[in-house]
Amino acid sequence: MISTHRDLISCQDCGHLYDLPHVGKNQQLDCKFCGHVMLTHRPDWEHKVTAFTIAGIILFILANIFPFIGLETAGQVQNSNLIGGVQALIHRNEFLLASIVFITIFLFPLFELLSVLYILLSRFMNVRAPFIGLIVHMLHISKPWGMLEIFLVGIAVASLKLGNFAEIILGPGIYAFMGLVLTLIANNLYLSREDIWEWLNHDNFFTKEDDEAVVACHCCEAHIGVSQLKVNNECPRCGIHIHLHLPHSIQKTTALLIAALVLYIPSNLLPIMTTTHLGQESTDTLFSGVLHLIHSGDIPIAMVVFFASIVVPIAKLIVMTYLLWNVSIKFNGDPKQMARLYRITEFVGRWSMIDVFVVTTLVALVQFGLLANIEPGGALLCFAGVVVLTMLAAETFDPKLIWDAYENKKTD
Repeated sequence: MISTHRDLISCQDCGHLYDLPHVGKNQQLDCKFCGHVMLTHRPDWEHKVTAFTIAGIILFILANIFPFIGLETAGQVQNSNLIGGVQALIHRNEFLLASIVFITIFLFPLFELLSVLYILLSRFMNVRAPFIGLIVHMLHISKPWGMLEIFLVGIAVASLKLGNFAEIILGPGIYAFMGLVLTLIANNLYLSREDIWEWLNHDNFFTKEDDEAVVACHCCEAHIGVSQLKVNNECPRCGIHIHLHLPHSIQKTTALLIAALVLYIPSNLLPIMTTTHLGQESTDTLFSGVLHLIHSGDIPIAMVVFFASIVVPIAKLIVMTYLLWNVSIKFNGDPKQMARLYRITEFVGRWSMIDVFVVTTLVALVQFGLLANIEPGGALLCFAGVVVLTMLAAETFDPKLIWDAYENKKTD
């Protein structure tokens, strides 16, 4: 097997291969076929990411040990910490829902901070630490599942809902949390996986013959010859299994979309939360919650919740079904527009978690006995399931199938 380094880059969305051109400072390289951003050059990223990571770890600790947010009404005060909503859900035996919230607002953000610190320490010491390749890969695939910025918007919406009912008390923890959100966003902007893999193994081209077709690794972006994959489908650079296409992509995506559609019906019909105020009980669905915000005069926030909780899930189901139809039954359209639709759908889908975080925050804060009380409804778990399933559907869909279907149509 020939192992060497070549200045090549492949688009992870459509699979087209390019000679790697010079990319200037803070410039990005886009695929000319589908528009996917293949590379962004961030000079001196190591020192910036180190500063952001250390700051993020400190802010993460502060956000968890200091009071986060509180509510005061009629002389009673109810406080909540960062994972107060998780604890409230556990007390109500909502273990699956509590797990989803805990993973997205605590576990994955903490994993991201510690993983980046581990990688940077190894790089500065020039030591190939154990499991570092696996950690780099896990860091990449876990990126969409850390949802601190969405949780922050959820807290803002919950605070506006409670503004007319009680006084909101912001603790030091929430200011640390805001800083944490900003540091994680900055980390994602500056961290260079390409440079990390270049440091771990300079060789990025593995073939048996010089002129054979190659396939790009979705993890480390090395290029492996097709004949080599027939012998062993593990990437010689990172050890991840490589396939020309994601295995059973259409079947997996279809199954996940059907399951999401089934859950979407009860998530709209069942109450998402039940409110008791001075002995009077009322229930809210996804849509009635939006109407409540409009009647309260919070129209901008109502539009955000309406878009994230109602428009995005429906649009995602429609778009993914449209893409599946085109790649598996009859292709009819512009592949570049389809690729753009896929990227938008993949990006905005996670923002539907806003309603889950809003209700979780309300359940943690509004516990005043007979005066006022909020409990989660049956729709909350169903809706969280819709969000998770549609996110998984986007991840199991292989966008390269769009271009394969387009090429097949041209040859027919």
